[in-house]
Amino acid sequence: MRAALSIVVAILSAFFCLNASAQDANPQEKNRSFQEYAPWLDPSLELRDYHIHLRGGMTAEMAAERAKKTGVRSGVLENHGREWPLSTNEKLDEFIAGVEAVNATLPDDEKLKIGIQVNDRDWYKTIDLKVYRRLDYVLADTMIMGKRPDGSDERLWQLPKDYDVNQDEWFERYYKHCMTVVSEPIDILANVTYLPEFIAERYDELWTEERMTALIQAAIDNGVALEIQAESEFPKPKFVELALKMGAKLSFGSNNFDAVMKDASAWKRNIEKFNIQKENLWRDASTK
Repeated sequence: MRAALSIVVAILSAFFCLNASAQDANPQEKNRSFQEYAPWLDPSLELRDYHIHLRGGMTAEMAAERAKKTGVRSGVLENHGREWPLSTNEKLDEFIAGVEAVNATLPDDEKLKIGIQVNDRDWYKTIDLKVYRRLDYVLADTMIMGKRPDGSDERLWQLPKDYDVNQDEWFERYYKHCMTVVSEPIDILANVTYLPEFIAERYDELWTEERMTALIQAAIDNGVALEIQAESEFPKPKFVELALKMGAKLSFGSNNFDAVMKDASAWKRNIEKFNIQKENLWRDASTK
């Protein structure tokens, strides 16, 4: 996948909060409290959280320290796109250099993986190849969809509960969007099969086995891992079960908003329910 993207770019561009808030608890105390998860965290999994944003007070140094305390290794990223923190190649270069500087102080087995979360669908046409090659992974989700008639994006997490659209037509457009994103030269797909509140109760009806199978197969064909995210109900158990049966690779992520660890019970639930093993997990190329 990484080599394939280099070709594409060259051609085209020539955890974990335990029911408390960031205001009432010290992040370092959160790190210590994560130890209660040790009984279910099998070290042989060599689990890595590839979805740690450096925002809201979270730093690369804190991510490295968290990894030592929890046993879950860290991958750090930030949002890449025109309206996002990494809006230019210069800002992306600065972000990577900052994490590389922290990595220079760490032993090899503690170094942070460096990624980006891409928010523009033409990201691979705009990213500088030399900068890109310094990344370990690229993550995307389907939470920003297309253009409305007025030219604005649909940011799914902001859609109201009473969103007035034809739900069946909306989902067909959304499903096509999901298939587009998973076919991009990415490494991890986050928030898999997410549905906003206005349509979430129709999950079992809309996300049919045929559609899930098509999405999973596209991920397998494109070498894309499917993320299990902390504090998220998506993807649903039947999707995870089907993905494992089909041989898809899984990834784990926090998708934090600040420096406080998120509740990892969704990780625990899936690991135990499906007996997830090391061979089921996606590894970036430098870790394989």
